[in-house]
Amino acid sequence: MTGNDNSGRRFVPAEDKIRFWEARATGISIKESCKIAGIHYNTGQEWDSKRRKMQAEVASAALEAKVSGVKAHRNGDKVAELRATIDSISELPPVIPYARLGDRAKQGWDDFEFFRRIYLGRVSSPWQVEAALRIVEYLESEEKEFLVLNCPPGAGKSTLFHDVAVWCIVRNRSIRVLIGSISQTLAKMYSRRIRETLERPTRLIADPELVRKGLAVDAEGCLAHDYGRFKPTASGSLWRAEEFIVEQLNIGMLENKEPTVSAYGIDSEFIGHRADLCLFDDVSSTENSKESTSRDRLLERWDSVAEARCDPGGLVAVIGQRLGPGDLYAHCLNKVTYDDIDDMDDASGEDATVEEQLLEPVRKQKYHHIIYKAYYEELDTGIKSRSKRSAPWPDGPLLEPVRLPWKDLSFVKYNQPTKFRVVYQQEDIDLDYQLVERTMLTGGTGVDGVQYPGCLDRDRHPGNIQRGLSAPWVSIISVDPSPSQFWGVIWTIVQPDLGLYHVVDLERVKLTAEELLGWQMATGEYSGILEDWVCRAADMGYPVTHIIVEVNAAQRFLLAHDFVRRWQASRGVSIVPHTTTRNKLDENLGLEALIPPVVRSGSLRLPTMAGNWKTLALVEELCSWTKDKKKGTDLAMAFWFTLLHAPRLSSPRLPAQRWRPSWL
Repeated sequence: MTGNDNSGRRFVPAEDKIRFWEARATGISIKESCKIAGIHYNTGQEWDSKRRKMQAEVASAALEAKVSGVKAHRNGDKVAELRATIDSISELPPVIPYARLGDRAKQGWDDFEFFRRIYLGRVSSPWQVEAALRIVEYLESEEKEFLVLNCPPGAGKSTLFHDVAVWCIVRNRSIRVLIGSISQTLAKMYSRRIRETLERPTRLIADPELVRKGLAVDAEGCLAHDYGRFKPTASGSLWRAEEFIVEQLNIGMLENKEPTVSAYGIDSEFIGHRADLCLFDDVSSTENSKESTSRDRLLERWDSVAEARCDPGGLVAVIGQRLGPGDLYAHCLNKVTYDDIDDMDDASGEDATVEEQLLEPVRKQKYHHIIYKAYYEELDTGIKSRSKRSAPWPDGPLLEPVRLPWKDLSFVKYNQPTKFRVVYQQEDIDLDYQLVERTMLTGGTGVDGVQYPGCLDRDRHPGNIQRGLSAPWVSIISVDPSPSQFWGVIWTIVQPDLGLYHVVDLERVKLTAEELLGWQMATGEYSGILEDWVCRAADMGYPVTHIIVEVNAAQRFLLAHDFVRRWQASRGVSIVPHTTTRNKLDENLGLEALIPPVVRSGSLRLPTMAGNWKTLALVEELCSWTKDKKKGTDLAMAFWFTLLHAPRLSSPRLPAQRWRPSWL
C-alpha cells in the first residue's frame, strides 16, 4: 500500500519493496512483480531502470580503475558511493528458498562449473571442477572425512578453496566453515575475500588482463540478487573479516547461530570452535617441513586441535604442494584408522560367532588422497601438446597450460629435477630419496633417460693427482667437525675457469681437536691430519691456501690458540670459518642447489672406488642424503663447504720469475 509523507511525496513501505525485488530476482517480469508487491507499474519501471543504470556505472567505474591505474581512493570512493546509492534505492532481496529460485540460480546450485562462470567470472580447468565435486562428495558423507589434496603451486588452489567455500554457503546457509592457514593474517585474508564475494551487490567485472589470457570472464549474475542477501540487515549482526554470519532463511536462526565462516592461523587458539567444513590452505612451509621444533609443534597442533575441530559428518581438507618426506601431508597420509564394529550380528539376525568377534577391525587410510601433477608425460604427444593453446589435462599433458606453461616447467624440470618431482609432480619421495643417483657418479644412463659421464677417475687412487693442472687453481681443505661423532675432511683442488673439482683425499673418522691439528711443546713440532696434508700438498706442487672449518662450539679452538696462528703463518694457510644456518637448505646456495649440478655434469672428479672405502663413503652419503638426515652427512657437508666458498677464494700467487739469459 502506498501513501504520502509529510512533504507530499509518495512513499512505498519497505515490505513492498522487498517483495518486488524478491520477485524480480526469481525472473518474474516487472509487470507481474508490481502486481505481487501491490505497487504501480510506473514505480516498478523507475526502480528497475535506476538499478540497471547504477549497476552499469559501478561496473564502468571499477573497470576504469583497473585499466587506467588511477589512484584507488578516487575511483574507490566513487564505486562505494554508487553502491551506497543502489542500496538506498532498494534493499537486496531476503533469502530465497530453493523452490523459488530462478532457473539460472538453480543451475548454479547444482553445477559448480556453471556457478563459477556465471557468478564469480572464473574459467574453470577440468581438475578444479573434479576436485570441487570430490570435496562436496566427502562433505555430504555421513561419516567424518579427511582429505589431502596435493597440486602444484600456481595452479589456482587458493582460489579453488575460496570458490568451494562460497558454493557450499550458497547451498547451505547453516553450514559452519573454518578457514585455516599458516598464520592468522593469511587466514583472515581468505575469510575477508569470501565475505566480500557474498556481500557484493553487483555482478563482478573481470580483470581485462585475465580476460585476455582466457582465465576469467565478466560475471553474468550477482549472488545477492539471485539467492538473496547474505549480509544480515539486523543491527549488531556478526560481520567481521575474521568471522561472520550470513543471513538465514528463518529470521530466528541468527540468534544462536555459530559463525558461518571463521578464520584461524594454525597457531591460534580455536579450541572452542567447531565446524562442518574445515579448509586448511598454505599450512605447510619449507621451515616446518624438515626435522625441527617448528615441525614438531605443527604436527602436535594438527593432531590435537585442527582435526578435532570437525564435527561428525564433516570434512577436514588440507591443500598444498608437497615439500618433502617430512611435511604435514606425509604425516597425514601415514595415518590409519579402523572401521567401527558396533554390531556383529550377521544378516540372519543371529549373534556373531566367537571367531568373528576376535577378528581385527578393517584397517584403512584415514585420509583420502587426491593428486594433480603439473605435467603428465604419458599424455605428451609432441611440441604442440605442450603449447599454451593446447588442451589441459586430462586431454593434454599440462594441468594448466596458461598458469603453468611448459616454458616455466621445463626450466625447473631440467635445472632442479628434485624440486620438480616433489613440488610440481607431487611424488612421494621417502627417506631413501637420493640427492644424486649413483649412476650420475659412476656413469651411465639414469632413470630419467639421460646419459651421464660419471665422476670417477678410475686410474687414480686417494692421495694422488696428476701434475701440471692448468692454472688458475686453488687447493682447499674443508672440515665438518663433530664433538663426539665422525668428522668429514676433504682435500680438493679447484680449477675455477674449467669448473672442475678434483677430490685428492678424504677421511671420515672420529677425531679429537689435537688429532686434527696438534703441537708438541717438547719438540716444537706440529702434528695431525692438517699438518700431514698441507705438507704433502706442498711436496706435490699444489700448496693448500685455505682451510674451511665449521666453527661450532667445540671447534672454536682453531681460532683461539696461539700455536694455530703460528702454524698458519708458517704454512701460508688461511682458515675460513663456516657457520651452517638456513643456508644449508637455501634454494640458490644450499646443498641441494650446489652439489647435483656438479655431479650431473661430471665436474666433480673422484678417486676410483675399486678397493677404496674413502670414495665409496662419499658416494654413499651423496646418494642417501636428505634434509632431515642427521647422521652420515659429514663428507657431503664438507664438500658443500668447498662449493659454497670456492668462488670467493683466490688461487695462490706465484713469485714473478726474473729474466735471465738463455745461456745461464
